[in-house]
Amino acid sequence: MRFSFGLVLFTLPIYLPRKEFSYLVVGIIAAAYPVAETVCGPVIGILADRFGRKRWIWLGLSVSTIALFAFTLRTDVAYLVFVHSVQGIAAAMVVVSTLTIVTDISTVSTRGREMGIYDFANLGGYMVGIFTAGIIARTHSLLLPFYLASGLAAIGAAYAYFRIKEKSGHKNRSVLSPIETIRILIGDKRAAAMFPIWLSVTTFIGMALTFGPRLGPSPMVTSFVIAGLVLILAFTQPFFGHLSDKYGRGRLMMLGMLSLIGVFATVIAMFRWHIGALYLLPFFTIFGVGSCAFAPAALASLGDIAPKHGRGTTMGVYSLFISLGTIIGPLLGGYLLDRYGLTSLFYAGLMILISALGLAIIIAGPGFGELKPLNSHS
Repeated sequence: MRFSFGLVLFTLPIYLPRKEFSYLVVGIIAAAYPVAETVCGPVIGILADRFGRKRWIWLGLSVSTIALFAFTLRTDVAYLVFVHSVQGIAAAMVVVSTLTIVTDISTVSTRGREMGIYDFANLGGYMVGIFTAGIIARTHSLLLPFYLASGLAAIGAAYAYFRIKEKSGHKNRSVLSPIETIRILIGDKRAAAMFPIWLSVTTFIGMALTFGPRLGPSPMVTSFVIAGLVLILAFTQPFFGHLSDKYGRGRLMMLGMLSLIGVFATVIAMFRWHIGALYLLPFFTIFGVGSCAFAPAALASLGDIAPKHGRGTTMGVYSLFISLGTIIGPLLGGYLLDRYGLTSLFYAGLMILISALGLAIIIAGPGFGELKPLNSHS
């Protein structure tokens, strides 16, 4: 799935003609995907709890096969918004169901590692897709990545249908509603503290993935840079997930957020004082690797909190908050780029990250960084 989505993620911004599509319009098209995922995520979570996980994986990939091919047929704004929305619905089916399966098969003592491996698969697929899209964009038609992505999704759908095995006992007649789930999550200080952080992180990710391909020096060079960063992120996920099992989720989440703030501060310093990137390479390396610690610890923490009979709904609600950031990012980024230029993205990102971390500490209390894995929901 992520290989196919990575192809489209990188290709779509450069597939749209620059003269006809402003940054804000590109942002609107990009935001259609997470809007649909936001709306459908909790619903898919309920269905996954009630009817099982497997069917939504192969169904989502089947729908994605059609949507990815449909990108090649027309390029008017309304049509692309609709197609990207359908792709968002398909993504909700797959992401919520796969996250729930990982939570089902893991325990508190191994959940960080398992979520790290899950992140590795996600990010590794994105990396290969982005890298491949950069090569194709330089040497072939921009329609080819969409054809290839559609074919990959079809292969994934067939594989999911025939090969995924689901344990019995994961179908429930009585499941939590999204409202009940939100009450449980808001009632848990640790869960509530994660939401502003997730929102800030995914807002930045939405900006970077939407406008990075359009702002880079060339499709191939930009794809190499993005793919390289994603590759580093992918390979560090199991390691940081294991550390969160051993030393606590909160410490790793705090490390990730402080490091990400350090990345933004370093970029701003580079622009403001015209410092060569080579001189700042040690800071980029340290802060960049450290920022990879957040995701596996946060996902494992969410899995710890999720009640056994409502894991699908919990992951659906989580998907809602993740998607909100990827809606805000393209829209805010498009506006800032049109009005104030590139540096405004980093100033806005830094303020958002600092505000989110401060809010999380207020919600969870001064012991946020000391939070340990819970044993009650294993």
